[in-house]
Amino acid sequence: MKQDAREILILTCEHASNKLPAAFRNAVPAGVLETHRAYDIGALAIFRKLVKFAKPEFHCEGKFSRLFVDLNRTITNKSAFSDYYKQFEARDRSAAEKAKAQATAYWMEYRENIEKFVASSLSQPKRVAKSATSIVHLGIHSFTPVLNGKKRNTDIGILYDPSRPAERKLAQVIKAEINRLHPEMKVRFNYPYKGTSDGLTTTLRKKFGPRYAGLEIEINQKFFL
Repeated sequence: MKQDAREILILTCEHASNKLPAAFRNAVPAGVLETHRAYDIGALAIFRKLVKFAKPEFHCEGKFSRLFVDLNRTITNKSAFSDYYKQFEARDRSAAEKAKAQATAYWMEYRENIEKFVASSLSQPKRVAKSATSIVHLGIHSFTPVLNGKKRNTDIGILYDPSRPAERKLAQVIKAEINRLHPEMKVRFNYPYKGTSDGLTTTLRKKFGPRYAGLEIEINQKFFL
């Protein structure tokens, strides 16, 4: 994607890893860590290619599995912490509490690094680019082809907030470019998830207003399996 001189591009990949820290390593069966429940299969490879190609001003990737903590959920969202914590607490409450505290600190550091960069870029644009006036954030994800027995009917999903003109326009541009390069691919808006659901982009929209545009690119994992 070509960067406009008046935009700062950031790329993130929240569900890049299926690794667990030592404090939580025995809480999740090894087999589960190889499935879509633990991470976004294939997303990291795409993310790193995009970083190399687009050379964003800022980029970051999650280093632990979403089963440890989901970086793409508000920390107060009950789905931020997986059900494996309940099982862990039943076996060793103290260890589970320590793991959750570590997970919370990890979540906060990840979010704060992104928010600090966005805030700094918007308040002092010359520090990053002479004419920078807005942030374009692309979060790279992937989705399982079949969920609960139902086949997902798209190759790529572009998630955004339809009420935000900049995001709507950017989503259309990205879709058109994908269709130009790969006309055989099916691309849908706000599928298989809604772009307004709880997540990193929704939080940043509230914090930074119209000068921030955040989209999530969802790629079907069938291409990586």
